[in-house]
Amino acid sequence: MDNKEMPHDLRKVAEEFLNSQKIVEIKEIESGHINKTYLVVMPECNYILQEINTHVFNSPFGMMHNIKEVTEYIRKKLIYEGKDPNRATLNIVTSRLGQDIVIYKNRYWRCMQYINGSKTYEIIESKEMFYEVGKAVGEFQFLLNGFHTRILDDTIRHFHDTPYRYEKFLDIIKLDRCDRVKECQEEIEFIHARSAFFSRITSKLEKKIIPYRVTHNDTKLSNVLLDEKTGKALCLIDLDTVMKGSILYDYGDALRIGASIAVEDEVDLEKVKIDLELVEAFTKGFLNEVKEILLPSEAEALYDGYHIITCEIAMRFLHDYLEGDLYFRINRKKHNLERARNQIKLVQEIEKNEKEIKALINKVLKELNYDEKFFSSNLPKA
Repeated sequence: MDNKEMPHDLRKVAEEFLNSQKIVEIKEIESGHINKTYLVVMPECNYILQEINTHVFNSPFGMMHNIKEVTEYIRKKLIYEGKDPNRATLNIVTSRLGQDIVIYKNRYWRCMQYINGSKTYEIIESKEMFYEVGKAVGEFQFLLNGFHTRILDDTIRHFHDTPYRYEKFLDIIKLDRCDRVKECQEEIEFIHARSAFFSRITSKLEKKIIPYRVTHNDTKLSNVLLDEKTGKALCLIDLDTVMKGSILYDYGDALRIGASIAVEDEVDLEKVKIDLELVEAFTKGFLNEVKEILLPSEAEALYDGYHIITCEIAMRFLHDYLEGDLYFRINRKKHNLERARNQIKLVQEIEKNEKEIKALINKVLKELNYDEKFFSSNLPKA
């Protein structure tokens, strides 16, 4: 669309960040569950314009504080290491008044530079690609090692607190505001049956068996940028949920999406299976990058990260369906229920392949010459 065809409100918002005379086109990017995202095309560079979903992120300034602190920290490290910070981390565009957020008609907007020559994917196309995704997730952790979690705002409290999520899930079932509980009994019972192990990660954090780290908390495949020409990892994007958390959730969430051979909302559950070669490829890329910072107690619980986060996401999709689809954007009436059923099937596949997954983790630890203390009874010999 040319300048005259642009929706008036979008143009007004874009003008707060960018030179309106140079805007060629604004087009919606129809991906992501939460925010509305637009690509602003300009002659010299493209930009990402996003409307922040304040129902989900009720502290948008706290969220932008986290993003700014983390990206500036990464940027300084990249410069020190002689890497290009314009392609290896997000770069926030401030408004003409020097602000990170523009409020227009009570809606909150932000703008970032688009990394030209980059691409995201919804489905993994090769082991080599998923190895690069693993490297990106691992490098994010490595670069932020030493960044103190107290600097960050807790923008979504209890975000990956699975026991807390379960308590809220029970509340929603009791209320049944939308009269949907009766059609979800099998799914609800599935979640109930696994609630006993929901605290495996959170209890270790509380007891300081594993450390709190700065975590992305949403490491799905579409949040990893790859170079369009070389296929090499560039960086993680969509840093809205950057907070303190466990490295185990970042590892597990990336596997949850990338190692499944079906998309997250596939309704033919026979197609929802795990590719163990992809599990190995991602794990190798990830563990290669975090070798200097990972603790044995974290290595021992990598499988739990994969298993528990998938249970949690299944529960969250089901929770949202029972509550009336308030959190995740949907494209059809029972979209969140379909997503929940998809993730429940994926949990079953993870459980069926538990020994194989743990053996693969053990195998990769050996190949990367991790110290013997990283091998425990929880990781069978390869």
